[in-house]
Amino acid sequence: MEVWIPNQKNRLKKVLLGSVPTPTVLKKVLKKSLPKAIEKVLVETQEDLDEIKKKYQSLDVEVFSYDVEPTILVQDSINVRNGFVVVDDHMFITEELDTLAPLYEAVEHKTFCDHRGAYAPDIYIHDDYAILDQLDHGVYRYWRDKLSKKRKIITAFNEGHSDSIYCNVADKIWLTNGDVLPFKKHWPDIPVMELSVTNGGEINDWSDYEELQKTHGGWFINNHELSKEDINFTEEHLKIWTGYCEETLFDINMSIIDKNNVMAISQNSQVYDRLESFGVKVHKVPFRHRFFWDGGLHCITNDLAREK
Repeated sequence: MEVWIPNQKNRLKKVLLGSVPTPTVLKKVLKKSLPKAIEKVLVETQEDLDEIKKKYQSLDVEVFSYDVEPTILVQDSINVRNGFVVVDDHMFITEELDTLAPLYEAVEHKTFCDHRGAYAPDIYIHDDYAILDQLDHGVYRYWRDKLSKKRKIITAFNEGHSDSIYCNVADKIWLTNGDVLPFKKHWPDIPVMELSVTNGGEINDWSDYEELQKTHGGWFINNHELSKEDINFTEEHLKIWTGYCEETLFDINMSIIDKNNVMAISQNSQVYDRLESFGVKVHKVPFRHRFFWDGGLHCITNDLAREK
């Protein structure tokens, strides 16, 4: 398979979409029956993934996905952004996800990264620059040496995955959750729209905020009152699936199709209106259980190829 990602604005041609096991498969893996709430999460997540796939296809994007039938519990079958980052015609594999083994085999130009601890979402490639975020010294040097031959390196020190902290929408506007990059220094002509969990971020729409407190900010299930069984089962058997969604800003976590189109899962009309004022159409897709998986649309997809 040929891969090609020089930036985040050329028209998207190929994308990887995450996957989840069916309730039947998960029962076999755990050798246990599932709470109804967990079955609901799996079934509705698959429904939403199907809708996301249809939307990509309607925008003439080829979608790749791999069925999940593990013999052990797999952490990142849905958050596939963690597995690799494509830089030009080369795939750098940062996490060897078992479910993606067929994809890794199909890509000719690839490197299994020597340094672990570098999450692919913290490496942002766009035209002549690369942003390296939240990397320890050894990992930073590894990526700096790999990428600095062709691109200017910009260093950032933000907490959390960068795709929930900032997003360049086709060089028309930056979406960000604060003053997290030297925007005016490097991109003086691109306006910045700041969001946060207190000024228009999606936390204001969390009707289930009390449910979130039951898991100490970690996760909740949309439109469901968590029982002790739900919490105990998830914490004991599915902890590797959940994260800490209270710190995640899903409004920023979107998929860039091209200069004039993006896909998004948030309900933030402020973001939609601002993007549309720049001539960017927002294609809304469902992902009801992002607060369980702690992943947005950018997290559950990974760009494979854009137009040359």
